[in-house]
Amino acid sequence: MKVNFKELEDYLAKLGYPYNELMPGDSFEIPDETAYEYLMNNMTKYLDVDAMTFYGRKIKYSEFAKNINDTANGLKGIGQTNGDRVATLLPNIPEAAYIQYGASKLGSVPSNIDPRINGKMLLQYVKNEHIKNIVVVDVMYESAIRPIEHELKELYGIDKVIVVPATNSLPSVLKGIVSLKSKLNGKKPITSDVLDVIYWDDMINNTKFENASNVGFEPNKEAVIEHSSGTSNGLPKSIPLTNENINSFVEKHRPTIFGTLPHGTKMLNILPYFAAYGAINCSHLGFNIGLTLQQIPEFKFADFASIAAKQKSEILIGTPTWYALAAKDLRLKKDALKHVKMAISGGDSIDEKTKNEVSQFLREHGAQCGLTNGHGMSELSGSGCYQFSGHDDGVNVGIPFPYDKYVIVDKDGNVVPLGENGAKGCTWIYTPSATNGVFENNRFAETMDINGFRFLNSKDTMFISPNYDITFIGREDRAFTRFDGHKIVPFDVENKFTNNEFIKQCMVVPYYDYDINGKMPIAYVVPVKDLTDEEQDKLVNSVINEMFNSDDTNDRDIPRKVCFLTELPITLGSKNDYNALMNRQLDGSEYTIDIDETNLSVQDIKIISPNSGKALVLTTKQKRI
Repeated sequence: MKVNFKELEDYLAKLGYPYNELMPGDSFEIPDETAYEYLMNNMTKYLDVDAMTFYGRKIKYSEFAKNINDTANGLKGIGQTNGDRVATLLPNIPEAAYIQYGASKLGSVPSNIDPRINGKMLLQYVKNEHIKNIVVVDVMYESAIRPIEHELKELYGIDKVIVVPATNSLPSVLKGIVSLKSKLNGKKPITSDVLDVIYWDDMINNTKFENASNVGFEPNKEAVIEHSSGTSNGLPKSIPLTNENINSFVEKHRPTIFGTLPHGTKMLNILPYFAAYGAINCSHLGFNIGLTLQQIPEFKFADFASIAAKQKSEILIGTPTWYALAAKDLRLKKDALKHVKMAISGGDSIDEKTKNEVSQFLREHGAQCGLTNGHGMSELSGSGCYQFSGHDDGVNVGIPFPYDKYVIVDKDGNVVPLGENGAKGCTWIYTPSATNGVFENNRFAETMDINGFRFLNSKDTMFISPNYDITFIGREDRAFTRFDGHKIVPFDVENKFTNNEFIKQCMVVPYYDYDINGKMPIAYVVPVKDLTDEEQDKLVNSVINEMFNSDDTNDRDIPRKVCFLTELPITLGSKNDYNALMNRQLDGSEYTIDIDETNLSVQDIKIISPNSGKALVLTTKQKRI
């Protein structure tokens, strides 16, 4: 399908939005192919290249193609047909990739679900997504499947579960050693009195003669279902992505530096398949431009850099949390990361101090690059903008990919002109890789038409400069309203804390204040080093005084409580876990900022230290609110 992108470019140019500098022409083509067809056509150029490595085993693209077709036969043999959905609860193992494309050949849809899920939540997915079959890694059967076996069969008609041993694709020798150890430890095969448990190899071996046929392309048909991280609200949502979405995601990378990567370039495939960043941003992109994906099913966050060094990885894609921990890894030799050509941070915001520390760490250990940022969403199939050369200063997230447009929209639904000073506000995004925002006839993402193109509400507040550099400000849905109606934008308050050289991280969330019967802000702070009680007192005193006397801070933004933590909690997807802090119980370790205010002015302010129970001495001035 041909899309005349210049129509949108010309329209937005009148409002001050630059033309996409990486766009190779006035239009672009979205391949009319399924994910299966698209990959099979692309990989003919590099069949002798390694598609994956897995603990020493190398799987060439020619073998990858065979395994995909064998998987399609296997899925057909267990009853999977065109339009059916299959839940995959798998870590980053080769079988996860085989299913993604084997299911596509049949016209069925993989729903990639976190294998660490509990049975109760899995039942919700089975119900809401009309799942027909389930494939699960063996080590998660007892926690995810066993507790709900009866419900799966009696309520939803699922009578068989495919079990994939995590060791299934190991090299033969290593696989034999693991099997022997399991026998010696008394580990027995999984069985069930309720469900028919079928092991992966049995499914494949028993269906070699099924000869699954390719159903072919249908417009706007689901290719995969991904799931949001639930970072902001704790409720992951199902995100359907079509063949057009995920294939155009690859196409928009081709005119960029990603399209110049030699076949066989090693990418550390550590982001999970249940996130779009793993299944699409890494795997689908990587396979379709001929990279070698180094499959890592399980790892400790603190080992991120060590794994990259051992694997001799050339491309790293990870979260700010992983990189921050990597920069503390003292085990690496001076040139341990000399193979690294690209190190990309996404999935959450990163402060300039941490980015600089990580970049310095990378270069000190031989990397050919510093850390670069990007912005993306599961709803976009992954990234939407990136710090391409010339747009890689500071903590901006770069410029939009070819075929993508970011615009600021006001509360009335009008595009805000950039002007000579740029624009700041709620950002809406057009990209052919974006979901249409509807699942099972229910709208889960807000979209709007701008000059005939569908834009999606990112719910992110950003600043767009006149040259299209984009700076992430914060999540709109993290904003909350105080008891008196004043809106708190956490990012603005957090910056006041992290601007202090002794504070590494800060997260501001609401807590319920029973004295005033409403929400108020609390700041959770991680210092750069361990502090004494006296040092903590001085630090809180300093930051609160600075906020109170600043001309660009509203007094109502000042947190009513401050709490020191050794580290911020993170979600299973390695993002900052706002939900965990919102649910955290106050325990008396918090500083209390006692502000005596009216609707017009602040009469008095006190900081009560949990260390002494006494008010700290403040140097403040009375301000208007």
